[in-house]
Amino acid sequence: MSAYAPLEESDPRSVGRYRIVGRLGQGGMGRVYLGRSPGGRAVAVKVVRDELAEDAEFRRRFVREVAAARRVTGFFTAAVVDADTGGDPPWLATEYVPGMSLRAAVAEHGAWPEPSVRALGAALAEALEGVHGAGVVHRDLKPANVLLAPDGPRLIDFGISLATEGTRLTMTGAALGTPGFMSPEQLRGAAVGPASDVFALGAVLAYAATGDGPFGAGSAHGLNYRVVHEPPDLTGVPSGLADVVARCLAKEPGARPALPDLVAELGAPEAGTLAETAWLPEPVTAELTREYTAVADAPAEPAAPTVVVAPPDEPDEPEPEPSGGGGRRPGRVRSAVLAGGGAVAVLVIAAAAVLVSGRGTGAEPAVPSEKPDPPVLRQLWSHGTDPGSRPVVADGRLYFNADGALRAVDTGTGERLWEYDRTTGNPISIGVSDGRVYFESIETSSFDGDTSRVYALDAGSGERVWEYAPGHPVFDGPIEADGTVYFTGRDFGGDDRETTVHAVDAETGGRKWTRPVAGLIGGLAPADGTLYYSATTADGRARHLHALDARTGKESRKVRLEGDVSDRAVSLTVANGVIYLLGEHGGVLSARDLAGRLLWRHDTGIESFEDVETPVVSGGVLYLGGNGHNSGGEVVAVDARTGGELWRHDTGTLTAPPIVEDGTVYAGNDEGELHLLDARTGESPGSLRLADDSDATPAVADGVVYFDGGDGRLRAAEITR
Repeated sequence: MSAYAPLEESDPRSVGRYRIVGRLGQGGMGRVYLGRSPGGRAVAVKVVRDELAEDAEFRRRFVREVAAARRVTGFFTAAVVDADTGGDPPWLATEYVPGMSLRAAVAEHGAWPEPSVRALGAALAEALEGVHGAGVVHRDLKPANVLLAPDGPRLIDFGISLATEGTRLTMTGAALGTPGFMSPEQLRGAAVGPASDVFALGAVLAYAATGDGPFGAGSAHGLNYRVVHEPPDLTGVPSGLADVVARCLAKEPGARPALPDLVAELGAPEAGTLAETAWLPEPVTAELTREYTAVADAPAEPAAPTVVVAPPDEPDEPEPEPSGGGGRRPGRVRSAVLAGGGAVAVLVIAAAAVLVSGRGTGAEPAVPSEKPDPPVLRQLWSHGTDPGSRPVVADGRLYFNADGALRAVDTGTGERLWEYDRTTGNPISIGVSDGRVYFESIETSSFDGDTSRVYALDAGSGERVWEYAPGHPVFDGPIEADGTVYFTGRDFGGDDRETTVHAVDAETGGRKWTRPVAGLIGGLAPADGTLYYSATTADGRARHLHALDARTGKESRKVRLEGDVSDRAVSLTVANGVIYLLGEHGGVLSARDLAGRLLWRHDTGIESFEDVETPVVSGGVLYLGGNGHNSGGEVVAVDARTGGELWRHDTGTLTAPPIVEDGTVYAGNDEGELHLLDARTGESPGSLRLADDSDATPAVADGVVYFDGGDGRLRAAEITR
């Protein structure tokens, strides 16, 4: 079974900015195509039927439902990546996963064993939690809207079908949904809420366990009557499942179980992740492996990411059914769980780039081009919560703020490893060191009293090791060095120049010492048993470099900084026995030895370092980013030994300091671009579009970029040339 069908003469060759390369299916709303973005990304493009597009009421509902679908986050759901609700005709684009539907799997291979049905139910219940959390009720959960992948099912088509309800094209008195899976209240025209989806989930589980719906077959009228008036037929449902399925199918919404309870009841924590277990029946796994995970039949396009779409609405005519499996990167198990809103479920798989050397083929050897190939993204996984700020990568884990909780996910799969949500504020200033995660949480919305806490968690388990209440908001840090965690705080009720430096034992969270300092600016920099900071005098005319003994907090050195810093310093960095200070205005970068003696100064000409004030020192070079007050930004490379400028490159307005890795400088701007620069020369092989006109907050590690795609999802993609 092919994942897509060839285009016909009547099919469009492009929709919006997407090139159309194949047919994926057809339903009541329209046709779904396999498309490619200008950057090579494959997407599913759902084009609305002409007669629906002409209906003004449909268009209004379509706008509302696409907006709702974009809000959906959660595991085992899908994501809308683009849409034009005002287009002619309207369309939306989603990610795509190759795999078969539950309907096709049961029709071809029969009923499922109890463990498989339990795993299916737990995952779908978790998917519905994400849908309901966005204020959306699915209303059409059925076997055709469940896609199967080795790492779990995908729930699709939530919310979008509502756009057709109430239009002049809908039959009078008809209920929107699928007979045998609609709830009694949906059929009676009563208010429909989350419990309606629980009813449909029970019907889907009965179908998977027996091969038939719990209300039999036949005409829609007969099915609907039995749903409202007769008990379900659960003959054949395993005894261990019959009770929970029956409770889901209760006639009254209030008698049905809540989704969190279903996740707990159906799930098996001891079984591990779905990707680690044979959760699917063996014949289904075999077919997915044989027919759906291969990419050889995908449209040839070297080095481009291939996205595959979930099935559309119930087909009106026989067509290849899009699939729901997860692509796998050789050498890595990918159990990416998808979240987001949209009509189709998604997972990105890689299209293999075929490199021909010419040996033994009679072909001419390839001639290298003068310019390097531009970079492209090969998406690996997506996760249902965006990071909000640049995530932190360490030891195979990605740490980020997930709606007020600190979350850790596996960098290889995107699978959530743990989440710490026992704070009343947002985790910020996340740092990882020696198996611990340190962060600050602002506990209240005001700045009065005890408003901040510093936490230390075990990086492997997410368990709290300690927490520390400084008694005032934290400003800089926490920073760990040599067994001590440093941070600063300030009480807004007192002298606005008075700051307290805290030193806390990294193992226990016990206070080592605190020291009040006046006029502190530019942050803290621990190095070799000394803690450095810079401060201004009360009149603002003098600036000093201070050095504290890291063990006791006593001042060991104080050096006047006149002549080498224009205005106050905004950052202080210590590397390889040299102290680097960066001026707030005018962009003066200076270097001093540890005794405070000036080594050199360099006027970068950069006007503002807001959000990008920390230089990166790598390979004897300082890389710093900055912005103009009314213009874009740039990255500048300076020789760390002499202060001589090596190169600079325009990047647009930067949102974070550059990242340097394996000879490449990465810089993200506020328009969703990631610039790649040669660390030696500043030359660029090209840039990558991560999001449209929004800060993607990218982090890069081991050739993989982790970023906010602008659609409420955290994504991981391999950078290839």
